[in-house]
Amino acid sequence: MRNPPWNREELILALDLYFKIDYGLMHGTHPKIKALSNLLSLKNEGNGFSRSASSVSLKFANFKRIDPNFEGKGMIGGSQLEESIWQEFYQNKKELQIIASNLKSSIINQRKALFTNWLEKNGKPNGIPYQKGTISIYANQIDHIILKEFSINIEGLSLYELIDLNELKKIENSLYDGIDSKKRRDLRSAFQSYVRFVQYSNVNIEGTILGEEEDEEESYTEGKKKVYISKKAERNIKLREKAINIHGTTCKVCTFNFGKTYGSWGEGFIEVHHLIPLGGEDDKIRITDPKKNLIVLCANCHRMVHRKKGITLTVEELKQKLTTQS
Repeated sequence: MRNPPWNREELILALDLYFKIDYGLMHGTHPKIKALSNLLSLKNEGNGFSRSASSVSLKFANFKRIDPNFEGKGMIGGSQLEESIWQEFYQNKKELQIIASNLKSSIINQRKALFTNWLEKNGKPNGIPYQKGTISIYANQIDHIILKEFSINIEGLSLYELIDLNELKKIENSLYDGIDSKKRRDLRSAFQSYVRFVQYSNVNIEGTILGEEEDEEESYTEGKKKVYISKKAERNIKLREKAINIHGTTCKVCTFNFGKTYGSWGEGFIEVHHLIPLGGEDDKIRITDPKKNLIVLCANCHRMVHRKKGITLTVEELKQKLTTQS
């Protein structure tokens, strides 16, 4: 299914950022556009879809179409809601900033609540529950305290706005610099708990879920640069949790277990694979049974299952190749 049209709140957040970036920097690789993509994806997390950085940059191209200060043409087409919001806030950017700031705070608080609930439900890597006081402290430390203590600048963002594991890993490396102390060790523990939460949610920078790759197709051209829109099948994050509860965290092909190999760092981590691939030409909604239609695989086996485009090996086929080479 296609993502639904942008709603009023999403467009307000996009327009607020639009007025803060130079025209020539409005592309999908800009850090602030990536951050807005993350924020919108978090906003829609419970609705089963995300907004990619490419989608945000295309929305900016739509705004250019109605921007009297933009000398180019912008993107052809657009919605009446875009024009309505433009007319409402073009001469009232201060009010726009206030509304956008409140929306952003609401989304971050929603993410914070999800993290808190996840800590209460899953506990420590060894399964021991956290104390309620510790959960509250961890949730607040992720918001601002960690960045302040370690003098980390991520352009005014909260850690709750980061859903890219690669970015989080880079930040984690910097948490070991400087003089160590009990306070810093406690903050690292809080940060590692958040990384586990992001791993569990399995939301990465491309917005894909369950470790499967998304397809891209060219949609429009703008000047000499090509603009791409990501196209992917919707996936229900809750199915991943159910699949792991049913099938465990040991790879069903090679029996690799991240917890046994990496200790508490890898405990509970595994990828979930659809036995019947999503996507392709079929855009119909499908009911997925986590017991019958999903299975757990390590990263290596998951890659091997999808190694050749258009071919998805069965678990038995991959087991046969594994034993053939041993």
